[in-house]
Amino acid sequence: MNGPHSIACGRRVVREYEAAGGSTWDQVHAVRSHCGVSLLRAHRIAYGFTLVDVAHRLQTIVAAEGSSCRGLSHQSVSRWETGLDMPSYQFLDALCQLYRTRPDRLGFGHDYTDDDETPSVSTSSRLIVTPASHVGSTARDTVRMLEEGLELSGYLVYVQPPSEYIPARMRDLAQVQQVKLADHSADLHRRLHRIEAIIAGLIAFRLNDVADLHDTFMWFAKARRAARQAGDPTLEAWLAGHMAHTHECYRHALDQGLAAARSAQAASGRGPTAPGVFGLLAEAGIQARIGRRRDALEAVKAAERMFSALPDTATTDDNLGTSEYILRWHQSHALSSIGDWRAAESIRDRMLELPMAEKDKVGRALLDLDMATLWTRQGELDHAREQIRQVWTSLPPELRVGQVRRNVSQLVVSLPQPMRDNIIER
Repeated sequence: MNGPHSIACGRRVVREYEAAGGSTWDQVHAVRSHCGVSLLRAHRIAYGFTLVDVAHRLQTIVAAEGSSCRGLSHQSVSRWETGLDMPSYQFLDALCQLYRTRPDRLGFGHDYTDDDETPSVSTSSRLIVTPASHVGSTARDTVRMLEEGLELSGYLVYVQPPSEYIPARMRDLAQVQQVKLADHSADLHRRLHRIEAIIAGLIAFRLNDVADLHDTFMWFAKARRAARQAGDPTLEAWLAGHMAHTHECYRHALDQGLAAARSAQAASGRGPTAPGVFGLLAEAGIQARIGRRRDALEAVKAAERMFSALPDTATTDDNLGTSEYILRWHQSHALSSIGDWRAAESIRDRMLELPMAEKDKVGRALLDLDMATLWTRQGELDHAREQIRQVWTSLPPELRVGQVRRNVSQLVVSLPQPMRDNIIER
């Protein structure tokens, strides 16, 4: 039979395994193997729920935790089951609660524990009681593992494809939520809030390239709320600087963006900090966007001075600080925006010598489009057209979205009608 089997077929498999004494997890595996459905759908069939049942139960779970259920419907559940969409970390955690299991058993991620360390836990409706001391130890181990993984998560922001990176970070956030429910100690929750703020911020960084304004700011809001709960002003400054850059990218509420950039700088106090450098770079981009050439140049130079005073630990390519790659990218972008193409190209050439330049495909594409904009302004339309075409064709399809698509569309429209055809593939 082609395609997934019917729900009736799946329920027949469940009944057979129930009669043979099989566990819920056995039933899920059997339904998945026999009927050719996803693990998530196999769980629903094993529990005997309809799509509407699942949506209502998830709404109850999420509402009980004080979170919003906006956008959740039985159609959402169907899209998760067929792989057309990913649940947010709140809904992923709620799914784990509903089916009394963990993300990898729902098809979101993998279980990397050693075989001899994997506990034998029944996934039936019976509640397993674990000694409190063991729960605390497991929670601390999970938090330590998440903290140790933050640097790698930051490095992978512009290295991994968004379709891999964002779901992986959402699974990390699901783990954060699970630990919060298992352990209520104040110190552990403070650490968890900090982890949550950083991971949500990293998701926002990636979404800024490939999604839209609403999605990006939604994740920034999550990150800022967690940073406040963690009581970490440096982390809040880090997020403020990147939010300012997002305002500039979308040309949205630039006055608010400028205030956020200056908030990031103010957190530096009298000493140099990575958020302070990024705040200056974000201000340079906004001032250039507004057309304030002198203010933009001053911010570019101030960022250079502060960057030179940062310790090496604050300039690595993990996006938790401000690396030289980030510095050069934003300097070149701001200088291009004010039309200083010689200085922009010189700094861009320095940036292209850095290792991260080969990995950040979207960043490279955006700077190439900055040069296309300059050529358009200077009347070199053939150069601009070829640059646009080269950027578009060199990117994999999943990166031809977000900022790249918006910038390409704007540039194509600015060309004379006879030059617009066949530049990009639709």
